[in-house]
Amino acid sequence: MNERNTKQKNIILKVVKNSCTHPTAEEVYAGVAKELPNVSLTTVYRNLNKLAEQGIIKRLLIPNQPDRFEKNPTKHYHVCCEICGAFEDLIKPCYNLNLDEKECLESGFFIKSHEIIFKGLCPNCRKNNK
Repeated sequence: MNERNTKQKNIILKVVKNSCTHPTAEEVYAGVAKELPNVSLTTVYRNLNKLAEQGIIKRLLIPNQPDRFEKNPTKHYHVCCEICGAFEDLIKPCYNLNLDEKECLESGFFIKSHEIIFKGLCPNCRKNNK
């Protein structure tokens, strides 16, 4: 069965793609509501989940924080500020493809993919905490 391409879904995708951050579902909802005031948060969540399942966007699962959504579904790492919560793509170190599609000899697990979120202080928080 083909997936319908609804107006809501297109606007939700546009909000994620136009974001310079990695927005949460609530942040996406706020952006969508500017164009579609009657949209529900449930509709936003449902469409974000579908877009992530289809590989059009990427869902980032972050412990103890709301999930974020990424416009760039290619493999790469992220960095998160421990003070202000700034969350960004980390260009270097480059994604280590050698860790994927390998068998872990110690555990017997077959590693399909991996995600790493580095934690630290953003430039602004570093400056303010000296």
